[in-house]
This record gives sequence, structure tokens and C-alpha cells, in this order.
Amino acid sequence: MSTAIDNRRVSAKYYDEAYATKEDIEDLAFYVDIAKADGGPVLELACGTGRVLLPIARQGIEIHGVDNSPAMLNVLRKHLQTELEEVRKRASVSGGDMRTFRLGRKYPLVTMPFRPMQHMHTLEDQVAALKTAARIRPTR
Repeated sequence: MSTAIDNRRVSAKYYDEAYATKEDIEDLAFYVDIAKADGGPVLELACGTGRVLLPIARQGIEIHGVDNSPAMLNVLRKHLQTELEEVRKRASVSGGDMRTFRLGRKYPLVTMPFRPMQHMHTLEDQVAALKTAARIRPTR
């Protein structure tokens, strides 16, 4: 088992406790507000355990989350099981790398909340992630 896989499992196990309940992380209202203003559907790259995805779905907005960590997505799927059916219908998730992910669908709003770009260690990785967001978002 590789160290990267172990780190992702540990991160997934403690992520919500470390971040989802912290009151000094104030970005959640920002993302919910822009999703409400846009109306959706929303694509969230690096959705993790659903810290931002779930509140947006609870607001009646369709949202699709993508993450490359199966452990994080497993936590998110467990959270979804406890949500009302209407929230579960609005939220969907896929495994994928934000540098290469392609769904074949356009989203008027594409987000990368918190700090997923810190995991893009090279300029090429950063550009690839931003190109994914640009390709998925329709021109208006």
C-alpha cells in the first residue's frame, strides 16, 4: 500500500472534524451564495467529503462533485445516505482527477473550494486543472 493512499484514507477519516465544523473557515456562505445566484447546475472539482457540495444541494441546486480520493468520496456517499431524498437527487459524485476529468456536460458554474490547487505541484498540473474548469464551463 502506497503512502499516498494511506494519507488519503487518514485525511478522509478526519477531514470533517478538522474542517467542516470549524467556524473560522468562512468560504461556505460564499459558495452557497454564488450557487444560488447562478441557479446551477454546479460542478465542484475536488469535492472531498461534501463540505460545500451538501449545503448547495440542500438549497435546491443540482450539483455534481468530482474527487480523485475514493476514501473522501466514500465519506461523502455516507453523508448523502443520511440526507433527504430530494437532496440526494440533486447531488451526484464521480471519481476523477481534476486535471483530466471530462464528463461530456457543460456547467454554468464550476468551483474548486478551499485549497485543491495546493495539490497541483507543478505549473503543468495547475494549468491542466484550470483547463478542465474552462472546458466544462459554457461560454455565455
